[in-house]
Amino acid sequence: MAGTCVIAVAASLAPWFSSLPPGACVGLSVLVLAFASGSLARFARPGFVRISHGAAGWILFDDQRVEHPALLVQHRRLGAMLVLDWRHDRHTHFRAVFTPDNLNVETRRRLVVLLARCEPTQPAPIA
Repeated sequence: MAGTCVIAVAASLAPWFSSLPPGACVGLSVLVLAFASGSLARFARPGFVRISHGAAGWILFDDQRVEHPALLVQHRRLGAMLVLDWRHDRHTHFRAVFTPDNLNVETRRRLVVLLARCEPTQPAPIA
C-alpha cells in the first residue's frame, strides 16, 4: 500500500514538471489525489473478505461473516493474474484479482481447474 501512495504522490507532482499553466497543474494534482484516495479506501476496506465455492455455488462473506450468495459473471486469466467478477444482490458487482503471491499454489491450481469446468452466468466483458 505504501508503494501505491508513492505512485499517487508522484502522479500528482507530474503536471508541475510540464509546461501546463499553474491552474491546470493544481486541478490535475487535486484530481489525481482524489481518485487515488478513493481507490486506496476501497482497497483497504473490501466489500468481502472471504470467497467460497460449494454445492450451493459461490458464496461471498463480508467482514461480519454474513454469507451472500453470488453468481460468477466472468472469469479471465490475464498473465499470472486471475480476475473473477461476481454479481450479488441483483445489480451489485464484486471483483477479485488473484495473483501468485496472494493465493497458495494448491488453491490456485484447484481454482483454475474449477474455472475451466464452469461457465460464467453472463458473458459480460471485464472493463
